[in-house]
Amino acid sequence: MAWHDEPLAVLDLEATGVDVATARIIEIALLLVDPDGVPTVLTEGLVDPGFPLPEGVTAITGITTADLTERGRPPAEVLAAARAEIDRLVAAGTPIVIYRATYDWPLLAAECARHGLRRLPAVPPAILVDPLVLDRHVDRYRKGKRTLGVVAEHYRVPFDGAHRARADALAAVAVARRIALTHPEVRVGGEALVELQRHAHETWKRSFNAHLARIGAARPPVTEVWPTG
Repeated sequence: MAWHDEPLAVLDLEATGVDVATARIIEIALLLVDPDGVPTVLTEGLVDPGFPLPEGVTAITGITTADLTERGRPPAEVLAAARAEIDRLVAAGTPIVIYRATYDWPLLAAECARHGLRRLPAVPPAILVDPLVLDRHVDRYRKGKRTLGVVAEHYRVPFDGAHRARADALAAVAVARRIALTHPEVRVGGEALVELQRHAHETWKRSFNAHLARIGAARPPVTEVWPTG
């Protein structure tokens, strides 16, 4: 069986910002999803960073400071639970789906370091599956945005509740499976799958940054790299 026919873990984080050096996780969903799409919760819930949320974050996610104060768990507690589950997943060889792994994995690594937890496993042996990277690889010239909502619609994956961790996670794992079903070239496993995505991300980044330079775009170039550890 190829990886998309097997149980897949999926990780999604909601956070206070886009800079992994300063952002704080406010919600996490780490699930194990069987081939029929049925999830088992490994770690899930709100995380209280200990300070008021920016209004923009509440506007996007619907999560309020009161939600975190009343129902959020301490970051160190949640992160330790997630970190232990990730070790088990990596030991079992279970791929971990993360939409835009170039952000979520470094953010999780930064938060683990902030709270004195062990470093995340290297990639590989951790096998990350990023549906965003795979979609750009298999359908390079498709026009339009590649947000999770847009990509889910493209692959006819039902998606309700954007910008909440569980909904985003379930959509991401369904998109990953749909891409593999549609494009046999990504059905490689283990280190080969990691290397395919590393190369695909770097190829896209060079092309996109060259495009920004040609049009004199005001936005900065993309600097995110494929996770290594």
